Amino acid sequence: MSRFKPDLKTYTRPIPAGWWWQTPFLLRYMLREWSSLFVVAYALVLLSGVYSLSQGEASYDAWRGVIASPPLVVFHLIALLVLVYHSYTWFKVMPKTTPHIPIDPKVITYGGIAVVAFISVAAVAIVYWVMS
Repeated sequence: MSRFKPDLKTYTRPIPAGWWWQTPFLLRYMLREWSSLFVVAYALVLLSGVYSLSQGEASYDAWRGVIASPPLVVFHLIALLVLVYHSYTWFKVMPKTTPHIPIDPKVITYGGIAVVAFISVAAVAIVYWVMS
């Protein structure tokens, strides 16, 4: 007997095939995880468009012709539905995973709006100052 194996046999629970189909929570979880594959596929489609744009106008027009084909239009519609589901479930799960912050959420929200407003005004002022 090997020195790395225990002398006693341990119990290993059998896992049936398709175990996640039987629990609605796990089914939703697996669908959310699989929807990330559509995110990757759509990102690759967009990345190929940026690459064809870098190759010139003819290449970009050819790419636009390819993505206007009926199979890719159907892919875009399916990807839209899957990405909406992915986004919905992502925003639904995020509050459950963030740590508790001992600050009133209104302070964070109003503070964030104030910071964005200040940065926007500053950016417009800088652009105006540089252009004049």
